[in-house]
Amino acid sequence: ASLTVTQASSPDLCPITVAVDMLANAGGVEERGAIFTRREVVDFILDLCGYTTDQPLPQRRLLEPSFGAGDFLLPAIDRLLVAWKSSGNTADPLDALGDSIRAVELHRDTFHRTKAAVVARLRGVGIKAQAAASLADRWLLHGDFLLVALPGMFDLVI
Repeated sequence: ASLTVTQASSPDLCPITVAVDMLANAGGVEERGAIFTRREVVDFILDLCGYTTDQPLPQRRLLEPSFGAGDFLLPAIDRLLVAWKSSGNTADPLDALGDSIRAVELHRDTFHRTKAAVVARLRGVGIKAQAAASLADRWLLHGDFLLVALPGMFDLVI
């Protein structure tokens, strides 16, 4: 049996919705509790997890539950793109890579800044503007990781 929760009143009155909205629009780094990870630590962890360019990364599914400024997300995307290109894959990027990453960010401004960086990264390796935007839309979710729907299984959570 499953439980379905519905709210007959205005969503503005739901304390969870109000709290999530407050966090999504919160101010400074300290206020949000943002953590920044040095690149060498990121690389070490990705290596340790086996998320390396010699692996079939396009066939794996990676989840980043709170991507922030992209400290883990952007290097993971770089590795995914190298693995995809080195495999000689000529498939449409959206078809080949669309399910490879799901990443969630609650803070609205951070979400939009990092999404722009993801699109720029994709464009930088020759992916056309529309495909880059579509991949970013598919990969990145704005919301609370604990509340968004994430169908399917993941091979790696970073």
